[in-house]
Parts: sequence; C-alpha cells; structure tokens
Amino acid sequence: MNSILKVVLPCFVTALALMATAQRTKQVMPSSRPEATVRSLYREVQLRAPSGLLGDKDMRIFAPYLSKSLRRKIRLAEACGEDWNRQNRGQMIKAPFAWSEFGIFSGANERTSPATFHIESIHKAKDGSFQVAVGFTYRPGDGPGSWHVTDRVIQEDGRFVLDDVFFPEEDSGESSTLTGILSEGCEGPRWVGFH
Repeated sequence: MNSILKVVLPCFVTALALMATAQRTKQVMPSSRPEATVRSLYREVQLRAPSGLLGDKDMRIFAPYLSKSLRRKIRLAEACGEDWNRQNRGQMIKAPFAWSEFGIFSGANERTSPATFHIESIHKAKDGSFQVAVGFTYRPGDGPGSWHVTDRVIQEDGRFVLDDVFFPEEDSGESSTLTGILSEGCEGPRWVGFH
C-alpha cells in the first residue's frame, strides 16, 4: 500500500499542478469573444490596480489584452516621459502627464482600483470593432457610487484585444480617450509641451 502511494501521489500532485496552470493560462489569454476579453482584462485590473504607464511586470500581464497599436502608443508615451525628464533634469517640478496618476484602463484618482465591474452593453461598429461599455463601483474606502468607460475592442491575429478606452465626461470634466491621454504634450517620443 505504501509503495502504491509513493507512485500515485506524485502523479496526482503533478496532474493537479498541470490543471491549475492550464486554468490560469486560460484566464490570462484573450478570447475569441470581445466581452470575454474585457472581463478577463478587468479581473486583472481588480487584482493589480495598474496606475500610470505599465511597468515591465504589468506589461507582461496586460500585453496579451492590448492591440499592437495600443502597446506602441504606451511605449511612445514612456519615451516621451523620459524625454520630458531629460529636458527638465534637476528641476523640482511635477511631470505634466495625465497618465502619471491614472488608472490606465479604468480612470483617474480612486478609479484606479474598482471594487466591481460588469459589462453594460456591446455594440458592433461599422468598421468591425466592438464598443464594450463597462460599469464599475468604488471600493468601500473610496466612497459610494459608480462610473463607466467604453472599451474599443478589435480583432487582431484571430483574437479580440483592447485598442482604446473612452472615458466619458463624468470622469475628468471632459471626454477623453486613453490614446489621447497617452499622447498629450508629445510628438511621438519627444516632449513638445502643450500648445
């Protein structure tokens, strides 16, 4: 009996580990349905509360959910931020980037880390993209209330990925998009200031 356990138990533990890895991989990979991709993305947002540009660790987590174009725009914003730092070296001033204190997928201030989220609606646009409206609630310590964003989801390489986020007027006092926020004051990778 003891020798059977020595053979069966390691096989059982290995099988459980493989099943857990398969389930985790399945959760992290974007889906062939736009709403499934958005749900999976915001589960990661709830866990990680990404603020500002995505660091290396967060980029590894979120990159599979992002279009090539959006990943490029994030890299350009990062390069522009580095150029601003170079131009303002030694000065004690705060960087003027809206994204520096922004929940890149959920909004500014206390909206970085939503308590809950749900998909409100999905609409297919004429260009084949999907507009996925997502509703959020605040965490208890951040106060009562809710807000929403609209994700632009496109199909790329046979799967759906996030291409932009629309932040309605209630979020910032004026309507904005993630790609617009990423490029404010920048001309590609160069900081040119606000005109």
